[in-house]
Amino acid sequence: MRKNTLEKTVDAFKRGDETAFDVLYEATRIDVYYVILTIIRDPMLAEDLMQDTYMKMIEKLPEYEARGEFKAWLTTLAKNLALNAYNRRKREITLDYEDNAPLFNVVYPDAEKRYEVKGLLDGLEPVEREIVIRHALLDEKHRVIAEHLGMPLGTVLWKYRQAIKKLRKQGGFPDEK
Repeated sequence: MRKNTLEKTVDAFKRGDETAFDVLYEATRIDVYYVILTIIRDPMLAEDLMQDTYMKMIEKLPEYEARGEFKAWLTTLAKNLALNAYNRRKREITLDYEDNAPLFNVVYPDAEKRYEVKGLLDGLEPVEREIVIRHALLDEKHRVIAEHLGMPLGTVLWKYRQAIKKLRKQGGFPDEK
């Protein structure tokens, strides 16, 4: 679709012509999909993000100023949503107890490992548990944890050390070397 025709369709959609959305979708869907897929590399998630992109487009359309670059504007929305999703996925923990067993110095069959890890963490106060998980598993800096919890850095460091001592007493962490 030519730029002028696309811009006219955008104007029609802004004025309330709902059939214009179908035309916009058909003219841009392939570009939007592949921008997202290039970043995410997951076809199912790309389709979800594609829907989110068009919802965001509808939300942000009043702010769009026609300069003949609607497709570029829309694919930028798609790219930003995909990058946000990609970054969120990077921060998610997929905890495989078998891979993380050395962290707790315990090696058991799967069911026993899960029970042991849960038991070790259940022995901590909620704040200690959160600090240990954030630092040991999520690899967050103590400063970031302190900011998130609204605590002084010294308090977070002290609670972390106390939690590690408790875990050592339970046999969950090796002694310091």
